Amino acid sequence: MQRELHQLFPAAQASYAKFSTLAVTFLIPSIVVVCLVFLITGFCCHRDLTKQTLSGLTGGLIATVGLEVVRHIGFLLGGMPGEMPKLMGVLLVDRFALGPNVVSNLAGWGYHFWNGAAFGIIYSLLFGKGKVWLGMLYGVLIGIGLMVSPVVNSLGVGYFGVDFGWGFPATVTLAHIAFGTILGFFVA
Repeated sequence: MQRELHQLFPAAQASYAKFSTLAVTFLIPSIVVVCLVFLITGFCCHRDLTKQTLSGLTGGLIATVGLEVVRHIGFLLGGMPGEMPKLMGVLLVDRFALGPNVVSNLAGWGYHFWNGAAFGIIYSLLFGKGKVWLGMLYGVLIGIGLMVSPVVNSLGVGYFGVDFGWGFPATVTLAHIAFGTILGFFVA
């Protein structure tokens, strides 16, 4: 189920369905399921699984802060065509033609941080304590996945952002290296 979460935004950008519809159909129920599984494993004496999941969730949230610092610097330097969390927000609450507001910004940032947390959980469950370099590689692979997804085409920058210039792939790669390194360090 976690894999589908990260494909909602690209699926919406590939015109499979509106992002708001995908969020109601898949995102919200998946958050509920993850929370229930976390609670059930905690109460059923699966403390190691609960601890590992919490470690990944927390590490993913903290790593997303690191990713955002790098991404925002890249945006300010002209390496990104827009603020991705704001774009996701207006699509989540069907305000694309109206532009962002407080609700759409909160929705976009919430979705973005949930993605980071979910990627953190996946990393933690797949690799356990792992190594920092493994986290870095994981982050790079997530960045590559973004750069070959329908998202970058919908932004009008072409795959790997080649139509926007070298700043796009550099920003995305550095941001995801920061994400993976922080995640790997935190989970290790």
